[in-house]
Amino acid sequence: MTGRMNAASSVSAAAFTNVEQQLAGELSVAAALENAAARVRHVQGWLHRIEGFTLMRLVAASHTAAAGEVVEIGSFKGLSACWLAMGAQMLANAKIQAGGGKIFAVDHLECSPEHQPGGTHPDPDIARDGTTLKAFRGNVEKAGLSAFVEVIEKPSREGATSWSGGPIRLCFIDGDHSYAASKEDFTLWSRHVPVGGYICLHDVGSWPGVTKFAEVLAKDENSGFFRVFGVASLQVFRRVK
Repeated sequence: MTGRMNAASSVSAAAFTNVEQQLAGELSVAAALENAAARVRHVQGWLHRIEGFTLMRLVAASHTAAAGEVVEIGSFKGLSACWLAMGAQMLANAKIQAGGGKIFAVDHLECSPEHQPGGTHPDPDIARDGTTLKAFRGNVEKAGLSAFVEVIEKPSREGATSWSGGPIRLCFIDGDHSYAASKEDFTLWSRHVPVGGYICLHDVGSWPGVTKFAEVLAKDENSGFFRVFGVASLQVFRRVK
């Protein structure tokens, strides 16, 4: 009886088709996305979960292409920081050393004019505190990710010029979405990104300024960056020279 059962099990294992194996892999990824999304469901923000999942997996994988830290420009209340930090946590759980193991969140945290009282999208945290720092820290803590996030409470330009953290293997830019500001953020921060490192631009296709900059960057053969892929409004570029 035992011999027959073992033989049947062996036959069953060998009988999986390529389609079934592919489906099993896809379902595993889908489950990982759902589990991660559940951890940040409490965080207000405008990052689609497939974009967040992409950032998480890039953080976890980017150490194989380039050494360095992970930085985000524009943090609001911590949604993107949490997704990025889950990637850092994946590395920590696998006991893989990559940079300092933290996400550096660069933002003055005073939000844009539209979030101020009387603006088109007034924010209650801004009205009460004049900053989203308290909400940011609370959201990151609730997600269990405080150990993986460090706040640099500065505007992007000031943060870039005072950066002393060494190379940056992944930089997520989600600050002022005008063309001029997007170009400046890229220019200031990309100098810290080594060959193999990534620059990720958010809200491409949603905001005209950053959309135009992404198109210009993709066509610029002298930029040193190659557009790898796009997911929803997230565009991923890798430094190739």
